Amino acid sequence: MTSRRTVSFMLLAGIVPLLTACGYHLRGEAQLPPGMERVHVDSSDQFGPLKRNVEKALERSGAKIEPAAGDGIAEVNLSAVSLAPIVRSVAANAKVNEFTMLYHVELQITDGAGKIVLPKQVVEQSRVFTFDQTQAIGTGAEQDEIKKEMERDMTQVVMRKVESAERKSGS
Repeated sequence: MTSRRTVSFMLLAGIVPLLTACGYHLRGEAQLPPGMERVHVDSSDQFGPLKRNVEKALERSGAKIEPAAGDGIAEVNLSAVSLAPIVRSVAANAKVNEFTMLYHVELQITDGAGKIVLPKQVVEQSRVFTFDQTQAIGTGAEQDEIKKEMERDMTQVVMRKVESAERKSGS
């Protein structure tokens, strides 16, 4: 047992330096551009998970979340937020076999000086979901898990857009 642990530890100790030497780094929190120290997140879905998740991610990155827009406060605007199923195929008995979950957000970012650093753009994600009528018991939980996964992914996309907004506006 001890030799197995030793071998595992030695393998791990050898792999970690190789990964860092090749440039691989774990992705940390987003680096906020200047002018994004105080941020108001406005969303068409004021109580939705995307708004909450983006606010939490901004806080982890060092921003202070403000309850309202104002002077010196950057704004992340999430308009037209929707997560909807789209039917892709129907069986002979008129029951859905397959559908796509489509997450649609229109995103615009304004810095603390009121300058638009990321003009309004559409961000979409989709996942194909197959519905097996013989396994109907777990489908609700599976759909919920897909929604949560898509919400996490969309939060990461928004944060990457926030992080890259400075480079785009500064060039």
